[in-house]
Amino acid sequence: MAFIERTARRTTFVPGPFDLIKMLRKQMRRRSKRKQLAVLLDQEDWVLKDMGVTRLDVREALATKGDPALNLRALVARRRFWSRKRDSV
Repeated sequence: MAFIERTARRTTFVPGPFDLIKMLRKQMRRRSKRKQLAVLLDQEDWVLKDMGVTRLDVREALATKGDPALNLRALVARRRFWSRKRDSV
């Protein structure tokens, strides 16, 4: 359990053992997702096209901070939105 140490000048957050375990699990999950997305770079272009993803989307998702799978979904959704908008005009 984490606790907060308060003094007159500043407040310090001191993580407890469970907080460290949670952070470690989060990092391991993020690394696993990155490895799974990196496998997409080894696929052929027609496979990526069937999934609705481009190689550039995968690279960009891996380059950004945070959850790479979530970033990839956002990139694909944004491209689909703008392609529909352009088709309707």
